[in-house]
Amino acid sequence: MPKIFGDIKNDYKQVPLGVKLIIFVIFLRTMGWGFADPFFSIYLYQFKNDYTVIGLFSGLLSLSALISIIPLLRLGDKMKEKIIISDGQLLYLFVIAGYVISGIFKNIPLLILTLLFNGIAQTFVVVGTEMYIEKYGAPGKARPFALYIAMDYLGWTLGMLIAAFTVRYYGLNYMFLFILPSIVSSFFILPRVSEKGIRSLFAGFRHYFHSSKDVLRVIRDFKDLNSKMLFFLVIAFFDGVVYMFSYIFIPLLGLSVNMSLSSVAILMAVMYFPFVLSFFFTEAFEKSSKMDIISIGLFIGAVSFTLLYFIVDKYGILILAATISLSMAIVRPLYSGAITRLSRPSMVGEMTGINSLVQRIGRVLGPVLTGVVADHYGLPTSFLMIAVIAFGLGSIALILRGYDYFISPNYLPNPQTQN
Repeated sequence: MPKIFGDIKNDYKQVPLGVKLIIFVIFLRTMGWGFADPFFSIYLYQFKNDYTVIGLFSGLLSLSALISIIPLLRLGDKMKEKIIISDGQLLYLFVIAGYVISGIFKNIPLLILTLLFNGIAQTFVVVGTEMYIEKYGAPGKARPFALYIAMDYLGWTLGMLIAAFTVRYYGLNYMFLFILPSIVSSFFILPRVSEKGIRSLFAGFRHYFHSSKDVLRVIRDFKDLNSKMLFFLVIAFFDGVVYMFSYIFIPLLGLSVNMSLSSVAILMAVMYFPFVLSFFFTEAFEKSSKMDIISIGLFIGAVSFTLLYFIVDKYGILILAATISLSMAIVRPLYSGAITRLSRPSMVGEMTGINSLVQRIGRVLGPVLTGVVADHYGLPTSFLMIAVIAFGLGSIALILRGYDYFISPNYLPNPQTQN
């Protein structure tokens, strides 16, 4: 065990300064959002107490995020990622104002517009961050991405824990104001990040994404992906389903068993905490079969969702929410690293975008479909449905153990076969 912590320390030292600064910006961002995210679905519940409608609201956010990824697939290898991140942070200023005003006046049209802008801002910040890390953080290795996930969720966890004890003083409509300090601080930190690329997002659109050929190029690249890459993208899709489903419906499940807002915040903090350990998991499983670990993670998720079908008390929900996140905290760095390792160097940015695109398709369809199922058959049935899918993917991962060869650090993709 001490050796693992020594390895973690050495790996952290090897992460470039630019990557650390970008990750710190994300840490501040998620800490601010930690004041709002535990209660976001409850905030939406104020407008319409219907699972299907809440799923549609969430799906709108994810849909705009999905659409805004498409141009970034072509721009990712040419733009300065810090410019993409900065533009996303600027857009968040309008998002915060939209949520506060629509919450106070219960204005659904403004809420819908805000959700759409939120999706675009989220895409710019998250995809810009992941593209930078994949380019400059030892491409093909899972450790820099695991550090990003760990700090990302550490920010959320800390914000949620503070929110648990403070939400009673400001309520749901003003919780979004706590995101402002992280946005302002990012404008001072990001200029210190050095990188090559176009300095203006609009210039990038004008020079590299100005005709239907660019869209067709993205579609062609997607169609030419080989079966190994497609398998990991299927897991990315499922990750998106689980992420958005848990984000929306776990707090509502807590509310249904009479949890207070403070208890819901603690529930979400506990649920997000396993992602803080992503860097540790990546190091601990370095010499293990990646496909075996992916299947174990998926099986943990399958068992957890199955038990949520039967267990409806607050302590059971607390424990199982944590094990659900544990499953994806194990799986996410591994499949993300595999996608990068199977990509041509010239397509790392585009493949990172495609990974995010597929995740967001899952985030669009997940809450909508599960919301319909929850309204017709009850929320526990939605948990059981996801458990079956997780078990199926885990079984396929076991069958495809031969993929370990292709995602090992010594394997380099063949430019003739990987398009």
